[in-house]
Amino acid sequence: MTKPADARGQGVFPIFVFFDWHNTLSTTPFWDSILGNERHPLARRLNVAVEDLFRGRKEFVCAWMRGQVTDEQVIETLNVRLPRGYKDDYLLRELLRGCRNTKIDPAMADIVRAVRDRAFVAVASDNMPCFVDAPPRVLTGDLRMDELIISSSVGVLKKESPDRFFGPTLERFGLTPADAVLIDDCADTCRIFRAWGGSAYHYTEPGRLRADLAQLLPELAGVSIKAMPSV
Repeated sequence: MTKPADARGQGVFPIFVFFDWHNTLSTTPFWDSILGNERHPLARRLNVAVEDLFRGRKEFVCAWMRGQVTDEQVIETLNVRLPRGYKDDYLLRELLRGCRNTKIDPAMADIVRAVRDRAFVAVASDNMPCFVDAPPRVLTGDLRMDELIISSSVGVLKKESPDRFFGPTLERFGLTPADAVLIDDCADTCRIFRAWGGSAYHYTEPGRLRADLAQLLPELAGVSIKAMPSV
């Protein structure tokens, strides 16, 4: 690979690495501040409602991820009655607050930091409008992602059309699918991305990913990536 000139200076290789979000960089669920607190008065009711949403209404969830329904509309369908004294927008505010404060696996954060010194990096996520309105601070701050590509903004899921999802970003950076790498926990999405012309690694755990990336980018072999446990 030859090194292009870009805003970050010398040493950046012409490749774009796209990191999936859920079950790759982070496993934190929506409304974790409520669902993770057994003493919260809404914990049981919301847990049942969220379980039904994600397991029983998958087409509706996909519409949410395409931006075809709003966060408010989804919350209304949960039919979770708020205790006395709670404001009507409480669940929306907690949804947005949780998105902003979401943490990522520290081992994966370490990998992202190492990769971003050698390549362009982005979060590429099938995700909801809340993720756009309240992006995790770690992505816009500490990890300094070059791009956040979210399905609810693009209007399509990754495996439905890689060209519509990833294409505009690659074109803006002067790259092609052959210059792109996807790291995703969905094997089917990885297969479709490869068929589109890119490289993809089915994510299972950080140790294996470090080995995969070292093969793809030998120049990363000399970069210190701490082996930190997943959380």
